[in-house]
Amino acid sequence: MAHPQSAIRNAKSPPPPVIGLLGGVGAGKSAVAGHFARLGCAVVDADRLGHAVLRQPAVREAVVRRFGAAVLDAEGEVDRGRLGRLVFENRESLEALEAIVDPELWRRVAEAVEAARGTDVPAVVLDAALILEKGLDSRCDFLVYVECPPEVRHRRAAQARGWEPAEVARREAAQVSLKAKQGRADYMVENRTSPEHTLEQVRQVLARVRRR
Repeated sequence: MAHPQSAIRNAKSPPPPVIGLLGGVGAGKSAVAGHFARLGCAVVDADRLGHAVLRQPAVREAVVRRFGAAVLDAEGEVDRGRLGRLVFENRESLEALEAIVDPELWRRVAEAVEAARGTDVPAVVLDAALILEKGLDSRCDFLVYVECPPEVRHRRAAQARGWEPAEVARREAAQVSLKAKQGRADYMVENRTSPEHTLEQVRQVLARVRRR
């Protein structure tokens, strides 16, 4: 699927293009990013960078001051599962966490994207849950929506993270709606069947963005 804006977003941006991944919880954005990586693309994983930020002593101490020592694991590191269950209970807690983590996280994401653009790769892929919410679409030349039906996404979230459908809904409620994400996308990748089918779609998207 291609939308008209795919021809004009960051039209003067030099190669390689930056591709941002959109989709719901459990849609398989990281799996799609992995397919792009297999085709030689550089992947910037915001979740991995987020882990690194939470391990920074100053950030960890700020999180503990705000949310208490109960968010730490047995090794004294921030337990993201515990922290997530706590902050998604109300908007105030989520905003407090973002105030602590976001400045360093998005600085690292921006640096990683720019560093990857300086390498000889066909494209740079940004795998981040909050691309639209944080304005990271301004750094992307193209946006790809990873489509997957709710029942499949819920099953994946339960298997990978132990989340019930209610937890998925709670987390998605804090994000831009799936309908809005689809509307902003230049291309769509269906990720509901086989990895081979998804890989072929990724291959087609990469060929198209490289021709523009």
